[in-house]
Amino acid sequence: MKNLALLTVLLLLSVSTAQADEPGAAVWDIYCNVDFAYEGDETLTLFVLPAGNGFPFSQAYLPDGSFTDATLRVQILDYMGDPIASFPAEDMWLMSTDEGMAPCIGGSCADTFTDSNGWTIWAEPMNAGGSSTAPCTMFINGMNTTIGWEDLALQFISADINGDRVVNLVDLTLFAASYFGEYSFAADLHYDGVLNLLDVANLAVGMGTSCP
Repeated sequence: MKNLALLTVLLLLSVSTAQADEPGAAVWDIYCNVDFAYEGDETLTLFVLPAGNGFPFSQAYLPDGSFTDATLRVQILDYMGDPIASFPAEDMWLMSTDEGMAPCIGGSCADTFTDSNGWTIWAEPMNAGGSSTAPCTMFINGMNTTIGWEDLALQFISADINGDRVVNLVDLTLFAASYFGEYSFAADLHYDGVLNLLDVANLAVGMGTSCP
């Protein structure tokens, strides 16, 4: 059984209907336990598509083109250390730190509300385009959880090469320029450091798709 890598972060979240600068505005201390399935040192790469027909987190690329599990589980706790159940999925989302990954509306949110023990998960394919060679970070209620925990070594690629959340002839043109010219990470859709027919296959899967 894999050891759980639990990391704790402190967030201050305003949870009152009052304005933040008004007397009586409440502040909660929210903590997170983070369990990343991958325990190695390599940077992983996830193939995403705006229509959500990219790869699940269990099929993230290692640098050699093989797959590994990048499933992410997060537990939300209150200031007493008690689990927060039914924390909304739409209030927890992922972003690349260079903002290269371009999610659709809600496209990088957690899969589910937190369960009775405060846990949620990122496992299903995301609705997103663009590409990123920077680490991935998590936001909760709009607050960046990089304060107190390391970013995930998870980057993104997509057949939506230009990041406009639509896979069309513009992306095909960009792909062809790299395929027949100088190597580009954004066109390495079957990420292994080489552009070949495996990349063409992933491009074909996304062609003509867009956000829901």
